[in-house]
Amino acid sequence: MNKIIECIPNFSEGKRQDVIDAISNAANSVPGAKLINVNVDPSYNRCVHTIVGEPEAVLEATFRACQVAVEKIDMNCHHGEHPRIGAIDASPIVPVENVTIEECVEYANRLGERIFCELEVPVYLYEKAAKKEERIKLQNIRHPEYEGLQQLITQPEWLPDYGEAKLHPTAGAMPLGVRGPLVAFNVSLNTTDVKIAKKIAQCIREAKGAFAEARAIGVFVEEKQCVQVSCMINHKIVPLYRIIELVRMEAQRYGLSIIGTEVCGMISKEALMDSCAYYMQLEGFDPKAQILEDQL
Repeated sequence: MNKIIECIPNFSEGKRQDVIDAISNAANSVPGAKLINVNVDPSYNRCVHTIVGEPEAVLEATFRACQVAVEKIDMNCHHGEHPRIGAIDASPIVPVENVTIEECVEYANRLGERIFCELEVPVYLYEKAAKKEERIKLQNIRHPEYEGLQQLITQPEWLPDYGEAKLHPTAGAMPLGVRGPLVAFNVSLNTTDVKIAKKIAQCIREAKGAFAEARAIGVFVEEKQCVQVSCMINHKIVPLYRIIELVRMEAQRYGLSIIGTEVCGMISKEALMDSCAYYMQLEGFDPKAQILEDQL
């Protein structure tokens, strides 16, 4: 049986298309690995690449993409709405088929060691790959951001899992993790007051006692002149429609409404069908039997 994994490296570049294209070309240059999606957000100034395939090929493709990012992104000149600690930001490895979480942890360690040895970028392991309990949650690693980590990295509790107690001079550091599948999902509101979006985000986050495996932040999106509640959720625990309705209810407290939603990157059909069934109030619908394309 073929083993399939997914790696989703986030890069701190969302404005220079030539740099994004160079990263994409590197990610798509390895037989056995396929770049299936590139999500670019200028306001966040980041792009998210989804690479799937046979594990060895995915690891090589991810490394090549990271190599280009280190060459072309200077964090000393980077500004964006999304938290980040380096040119290569959060990069989860996800098991897809015939692969265990434990195997993915091994892959993450191999990739992390290579990233430091060949690119000299320190690596912090998070979630299932974390070597320290306080690093399980990505936000615990990323909260000081690039600028703050420059001062903290020499402290014993901030020593990287791979690398020395110093940032790469232009590429910073890399968070590398292992997790199950999550959906990146944004909800836009008709206001420019980011404080409201941040308050609503608190109602979603696991760290604040809300939904398990849910993360959320509030950001201002300059291009749209609105704010977003930006989420990462496990749709098997909390479906998308529940997030939408919670944001809608909380927004009404401030006299606001939802003006749009976005899926960032890839999403499963199951996650969309849950919301379709909810909003259409479908009764007795069997997606396995009643979706035409699945029967062809």
